[in-house]
Amino acid sequence: MNSTTSSNLSFLDCGPVYCEKFRMQVISIGVFAGSNPTQSTLPLLLLQLGLVSSIAGFLEFLFRPLGVPKHVTDILSGILLGPSGVGRNKKFFETLFAPKGAMVLDVYETICMILFSFFVGLRTDVKVIKRAGGLALTMGILCSLLPQIINAIVLRSLTKDIPDDSNLGHSLSVVAGLEGLINFHVVFLTLTDQKFVNTEVGRVALSSSMISGFFSWIMIILRRLVLDIVQGRTTLVIVNPVSRGLMLLCILYVIRPLMFWMITKTPEGKTLKQSYVCWMILMLFGIALYSEVNGMHHVFSSILLGLAVPDGSPLQSGLVNKLEGFVYGVFMPSFIMNVGRRVDIYKLERSLVGKVEVLVATSFLSKLAASLLASTFWDMALTDAFLIGLLVTCQGIFDIQFFTIAEKIESLSTECFTVMVIMAIVLPTIVRPIVAYIYNPSSQFRTAQKRGIHATKYNLEFKILACIHQEDTVPTLIDVLEASNPTRKSPIVAYVLDLVELVGQSIPLFISHKLKTSPSSRSNRTQRIITAFYHYELQNQGLVTVHCFTSVSPFETIHNDICLLALEKSTSLIILSQGMFTDSSIKEMNNNVLENAPCTVGILVDCKGLTESSAAVRPWLCFHVCLIFIGGPDDREALIYCSRMCEHANITLTIIHISEALPSELDLDAMDRFRDTNVYNNRVFYNSESVKEGTDTVRVLQSLNNIDCDLIVVGRKHDAQSSAMTGLADWGEKPPELGVIGDILVSPDIESKAAVMILQAHSSHQEHELLTPPLTPTKNLQYITTVDPDTELSKLRELNPELKVPS
Repeated sequence: MNSTTSSNLSFLDCGPVYCEKFRMQVISIGVFAGSNPTQSTLPLLLLQLGLVSSIAGFLEFLFRPLGVPKHVTDILSGILLGPSGVGRNKKFFETLFAPKGAMVLDVYETICMILFSFFVGLRTDVKVIKRAGGLALTMGILCSLLPQIINAIVLRSLTKDIPDDSNLGHSLSVVAGLEGLINFHVVFLTLTDQKFVNTEVGRVALSSSMISGFFSWIMIILRRLVLDIVQGRTTLVIVNPVSRGLMLLCILYVIRPLMFWMITKTPEGKTLKQSYVCWMILMLFGIALYSEVNGMHHVFSSILLGLAVPDGSPLQSGLVNKLEGFVYGVFMPSFIMNVGRRVDIYKLERSLVGKVEVLVATSFLSKLAASLLASTFWDMALTDAFLIGLLVTCQGIFDIQFFTIAEKIESLSTECFTVMVIMAIVLPTIVRPIVAYIYNPSSQFRTAQKRGIHATKYNLEFKILACIHQEDTVPTLIDVLEASNPTRKSPIVAYVLDLVELVGQSIPLFISHKLKTSPSSRSNRTQRIITAFYHYELQNQGLVTVHCFTSVSPFETIHNDICLLALEKSTSLIILSQGMFTDSSIKEMNNNVLENAPCTVGILVDCKGLTESSAAVRPWLCFHVCLIFIGGPDDREALIYCSRMCEHANITLTIIHISEALPSELDLDAMDRFRDTNVYNNRVFYNSESVKEGTDTVRVLQSLNNIDCDLIVVGRKHDAQSSAMTGLADWGEKPPELGVIGDILVSPDIESKAAVMILQAHSSHQEHELLTPPLTPTKNLQYITTVDPDTELSKLRELNPELKVPS
């Protein structure tokens, strides 16, 4: 081999390189024909992937109760098969990692790195940097600069006795640079696993990590450019920026318009065509090849192409859905195998391990210090800053990918690589349980000031947070808002939150929409929802104010957005609208909101679906509400809500009081006050039903089939020991998100097509019961402070002979 060829291949740093014809068979003819399957490419590859996947799955199952991250068990499986584990057996290692088989494994690893890097870019939303506040910007820059500065100082001390041309000194400088980096993708995966991704701490951590990452890579590019200038590489100074600029222009003005064309050709709600996926893969490999030819690693070009994919588009979600499982199931094990093949703990020297660990510890502490320092400038709680510092110190597969690149290109020694990989699986294993123990995102909601419908005074704004995840429920939701009786003295402020499940997009989004401008003609789900509420606000100017938001987040954590918005806006009621049929993720979301909400929660079940009865499209003439009152804090909250409703001139209210032999004093007091308030309201009807057991209660509920009503309101929880609930404990789900009575009302046993509102009072209201709810007298009616029972009954019968009152 000539000197030129040798110099071109020296970057592999894997010893002497010999060229020979590749004679390895692809398919084995079988052991019974005398063939060794491990001498054939395909059987050996399947053996490698099967072994590492099986061990990784077993380790994940074994360590799952301890909360060990998945990437830790994946890398451990590779290490166990490598020279640090069973691969220490020479025969096993030579069989599993034969040179020709390892070559195929390297090709799979390269494909994995290209696709994985593409997914990292695909899941990254650069708009986060634009939306980031001063705290995230300060923290991001400090977390990028401080570790690099301190590492440089410590590195100078560690290498003062090492010759400048030593490979060890160069390796330690690479360690110092890589350990000072913060990778946004790793922080996002950590937050997702911990379910902190859309908390306040999570948002700051995501924004600061992305800012830190971009700032670090800009510094690396500038450093490389300065080195080329200092070393007199004038050709590279000119050619490299030009070639990379051409690649960027090609992505922005050739490939990205093609992406938009693919999106326009994909109908809303339809899956991405297979041909589009193939074209995207071809363009990805083409860009990767171009970058390698021009001296830039394929990882960076793959990330750039991923960033170019429009956020939230069907192209983005389609690529993730069609490729992610294949990449993580087939190609990722090859990467894990190659990492394990390079890790050899038996070659470590104590002095070298100590130097690398000092740099790792310095990076860890400096990132913590940077987070705490930034918090002092912006009055952030030290606990939150400490948590963010812990989160940004975590490392994962993406970091190990850069360690691998550094080992090949930057001549990072195998010993340094081994220590860095081990620390990359040790630190997250320690940090994540600490974060989970310290931080409870729901604590901010539970300690909130008690609020609810009962605490809303008649002369103040009535603030409602309306959550939508099914477009068909919008008309019924608007009807309920109108039924809540907006007036000049007590107008309604509606915060409408469109809930969109996170698919393909890495960062959860929280978008505030402008409602004051005329909606565009663009037809999509969110725009149609905004348009409906825009027209509703126009019809009720001065009475209703609407603010629209969209939350794009995993449904398992989206309750954090709901509760945080309710907390910030001081809402009295959260309405969770849903159709008759919902999946488990929606039920989990509802239960999470019920558990953590800072105010009253109402689950609105639309039994009719999309109809023409929307308040947005026709005059609101009449509305019949039926209240089921059994007793308890939730039913009393429902009674207060209906008291507000029945002040509306177009609302008729029917109360069905399911009473028992020994009613609660609080229930009697609440009902008496309601009757006193509405004594002259001839649109209120009262019906008392005495029951002895649960079957009687079901019979009363079935009588609703004979009542033509639009909305049924009931409390969620009732005393399981009361006679009205006897025998109903086994009804429905456990625990029922709608409550036992709510489950019955939406079941096929009740043929009524009325929407059902199930209310749960705020937990603090249940613990500290207010004996005097802020009910207001009906307009132009005289409020009676002292009432004689006989006089009251006679007046009621004179005003309305059909009105039923308790004797």
